[in-house]
Amino acid sequence: MYGSHQSLPELPEIDLALVHALQIAPRAPWSAIARTIGVDPATAARRWDRLVEERLAWFVVRPSAEQLAPDRDGVVLKLRCRPGTEVRVAERIAKVPDVYAVDLLGGDDDVAVVLIGRGLAPMREAVHALVGDDPDVFATRMFFLAQVHNEDTQWRLDILDEEQQRSLARPQGGATTPPSDEVLKEITKILMEDPRMSVADIGRRLDKPEPTARRMLDRVLRSRALRLGCDVVASAGGAGRAVMLEVCCDDPRKAGAVIGAEPYVVRCAAVVGPANLALVARVSSLGEVFDLEARAAELVPGWRVKDRSTIVRSVKRQGQVLDDEGRVVRPCPVG
Repeated sequence: MYGSHQSLPELPEIDLALVHALQIAPRAPWSAIARTIGVDPATAARRWDRLVEERLAWFVVRPSAEQLAPDRDGVVLKLRCRPGTEVRVAERIAKVPDVYAVDLLGGDDDVAVVLIGRGLAPMREAVHALVGDDPDVFATRMFFLAQVHNEDTQWRLDILDEEQQRSLARPQGGATTPPSDEVLKEITKILMEDPRMSVADIGRRLDKPEPTARRMLDRVLRSRALRLGCDVVASAGGAGRAVMLEVCCDDPRKAGAVIGAEPYVVRCAAVVGPANLALVARVSSLGEVFDLEARAAELVPGWRVKDRSTIVRSVKRQGQVLDDEGRVVRPCPVG
């Protein structure tokens, strides 16, 4: 079923503040989280456990799409399906581990898919394997990601004030090169089991001294090779509507950096296709889309919307399969 992203009520303010704090600092001690949102550590931990148990919020651990090229690529697919088959098609595709996102659309297309892989030719073969033999898919549009400006894991609620956010923000060190694939895979596997695992326990898992494990973890996170975030059911977070836009603009690199910084934009990338920028925005009502587009036209030279769709249901987001209420169903790691 399509379901309704507005079927769940918005969370209490304290829970929204908790989620926002964990979006900023998912590994911060409960004492720091609690101090920021004005409760005691036991209450903060207990409220988070309840959100997780009810599948209203969850941690996300995944390789960063910023690491695209030269050996990692991404593609956006837009599918048209035979009437009445789009849910089956979307839910089947969502089971594939390398699929990052699947959305059911209202517009010219029925399903949107973001697929991550390695190599342009292998990606084309992967697309064929994904939809080529499905009799219910009768038209496919495909365009490759050229540069990712914003990922879902970077999107945050707007609950905490600037002082509260600064108290949790991780100090920005100098730029660092990504770790080896082996180290990245080891750290990713460990954090997917427990994103808040202590450095001491990570060291034991890696059979490394604690200082070495700390340096390895710090390098992984500072290089942005791995995204560690916190997600929430869209309607429970107060943004129960979403739209997907394909846009032409004069310079998608500059435009992506500008528009990707807007708080309503949760996914933004320069793409190679008839449009050169693709984005997803979360809003509380569809009427806000017109304000969004008007502001974008002021900020971005040459802004012209080539295609717009309403996201009727997110079937998979950030590698996580969702039910028709938007609750997380199960983790699905991306390779």
